[in-house]
Parts: sequence; structure tokens; C-alpha cells
Amino acid sequence: MSLFLGSILWVSCEKDYLSTVDNSAPIDLSVPVSFSASINPILTSNCLGSGCHIAGGTAPILTGDKAYDQLTMLGYVDADTPDTIPENSKLYKRVIATTKPMPPNGKLSASKISAIALWIKQGSKNN
Repeated sequence: MSLFLGSILWVSCEKDYLSTVDNSAPIDLSVPVSFSASINPILTSNCLGSGCHIAGGTAPILTGDKAYDQLTMLGYVDADTPDTIPENSKLYKRVIATTKPMPPNGKLSASKISAIALWIKQGSKNN
């Protein structure tokens, strides 16, 4: 019985997660996205609060002083020879995933996902 109820709850949560509507504006490639001003605050507010990506936690460590190096060294984005296609980025794949999404406590807003995509399209710079 508990397995049945757990399955029902899981399916209903998955349905809610998948039904998020994306009403964000189109990405404007002419607007530079700063890692320190735009991307790092997204990571800090959404990935550290759960206690997952803190020092001693699950890699990548996304504290302000380590986030960029961790994302590049662990292959979440490619800064040496930037791949500017978000769908090729491990970071982007994780934030848009429908199974085992990041952050696990709720999908990022469309504008945050768009900012990450634009930053990747612009070369994943440490700016």
C-alpha cells in the first residue's frame, strides 16, 4: 500500500515539475552576462541553501570563491575551448532536466535558466 501511495505522490510531483510554463523573453545575445553579477548569485541562492554544493558537500562546490573553478574543472562548462551550445553543457542539462533536476527542491525560473544559457552562449567567461 505504501509503495502505491509513494508512486502516486512521485507521479504527481513529476507532473507539476514538467508543467512549468516558460513565459520568459527571448534570449538577447547582445547583452553580456557576468558570471560574478548574474550566474554566481543564481548558484548561491539556489544551490547552497539546501546544503548540497557547499564545502564538504556534493561536487561541484558552488560557494562564491570556488564556483567558477569547480564548474570548469569538473566539466560542467568548458572555458578553455568554449562550447557555446547550452544543450552540450552539463550545467545546463542539469537545470533543465525532468528527472533528477537541479536544484532538487524546485525548478529554476525561466529567466534564471535563460541567463545560464546566455552565459554559456557567450563563452562561459569568468567575468
